[in-house]
Amino acid sequence: MGTEYKWKDPRPSRAQKAIPRSAHGHFVVQMVIGDCEDDFGQVSRCGSLAEYYTRMIVLAERDTVDVLEQVGPLNWIDEKGRQREHYLDHVVLKLDDRKVGLSNKPFRRVSQDFGDELAQVLQDGQAKKVIDELFLVTEYAHDPVVAYNAELMRACRDADKEADTEASTAAASIDEPTTLAQLTNIIGLGPRGFRALVRMIQAGDLIMKVEEKISHDSLVLMAEDCHD
Repeated sequence: MGTEYKWKDPRPSRAQKAIPRSAHGHFVVQMVIGDCEDDFGQVSRCGSLAEYYTRMIVLAERDTVDVLEQVGPLNWIDEKGRQREHYLDHVVLKLDDRKVGLSNKPFRRVSQDFGDELAQVLQDGQAKKVIDELFLVTEYAHDPVVAYNAELMRACRDADKEADTEASTAAASIDEPTTLAQLTNIIGLGPRGFRALVRMIQAGDLIMKVEEKISHDSLVLMAEDCHD
C-alpha cells in the first residue's frame, strides 16, 4: 500500500501590508515558497505582475535563502515635511546574510521624487537593520530569458529521489556538451528525467553552454568540466 498523503496548510503570508487576494483588471498572485518533503512552505503574495516576475527571478538565484513581501513600514519625509510610510515589495535574504530590498515601479512612473523617497527609505531601513541595500526594479530589469528559466525552475522544484540519482549518474558520464534531450533519453524516465536535469542546472551542478531559455535542445556540461 502507498503512503497516505496528509495535507497541511502552509504558513500564512508575512506581508506587513495587506495584499488583495483578487482584483478586477489587476494582476495578483498567491504562491507557496520554501515547500519541500519536510516543509509545507510559506504563503507568498504579489500585488502586480512586475512583483511576480521579480519574485520568480530572485527565488531562482542560488544564493537566495528566503524572500519576504511588503516589509515595513519604513519612514520618509515628503516635500511638505510630512512623515510618510513605505513598504518594500521584497526583502531578499542571501546566504552571506545580506538583506536586499527591492522596490518595483513601472519605468514611466519613476521620478526624481521617487528616487528621493527611496534614498530616505534606505537610510531608515539600514538604521532599523531591515535591509543592507535597496534597488529600484523596473520592467527593463526582467530579462525574458532569466524570467522564463526562473518559472521553469520553480515548476521543477520538487525533488524526485530516483530521477535525481539517475540524472546525476547520466550527467557524470558525459565529457562534452550534450543536449538535455540526450541526457533525458539516457536517464530513461521521460519528463521526470528532464525535470531532474533542470534542478541540476538550478543547483549549479550542470552549466548551460549558452545562456538561453532552457529546452531539450540546450547544451550542458558538468560544472567541473567547464573552463574559462
